[in-house]
Amino acid sequence: MKGFHRGGSVIDVSDVVQYLYCPRKVYFIKVAGIRIQKPKMEEGKRAQAEVERNIRRFAEKMGGELETGIYLESQRYRIKGLLDAMVKTDSSLYPVDIKLSRFDSVSYSWKMQLTAYALLLEENFEKSVRLGYIYIVGTRKLIEVRIEPEDRRSLMRIIRKVEEIIGSEKYPSASKSKKCRYCEVYDFCV
Repeated sequence: MKGFHRGGSVIDVSDVVQYLYCPRKVYFIKVAGIRIQKPKMEEGKRAQAEVERNIRRFAEKMGGELETGIYLESQRYRIKGLLDAMVKTDSSLYPVDIKLSRFDSVSYSWKMQLTAYALLLEENFEKSVRLGYIYIVGTRKLIEVRIEPEDRRSLMRIIRKVEEIIGSEKYPSASKSKKCRYCEVYDFCV
């Protein structure tokens, strides 16, 4: 892989989500350097105070405290990311990813993103993380997500595929689907 070697570059946790949406998104963002607008992120920032209050109450019920905006990086897993929130108790850490969505079920890409944050927390805090949460802003639901060994293995396969796209700079094939018309890089892809 030219320009990329194992243990070299570190990918963003968001690249995992982009890859699962469509491998071409990783290509356009990481190889071609296309910047995409993320209007949901801006909307999420506006709702942040209320969200933080709700998650803080949850953390207190668990006998823990809430930390927000935690930058994490792992040379071992070659990933980095900014975790929305973490509930920290005396014995455990729980990553919390905040989603501005109307859906109230956890998608595979969300689970993989939470799994990545669990691995980052484990490495940076030297504690096992087997459980995390997705907070859905639109429904104010906090959904418990178990992080299983198979999730970890799946994440590692995805990380390798993302590294391969970036390292080879090869334009990946895409499967045409209904979600194409909602994609931020649609105009470059067609």
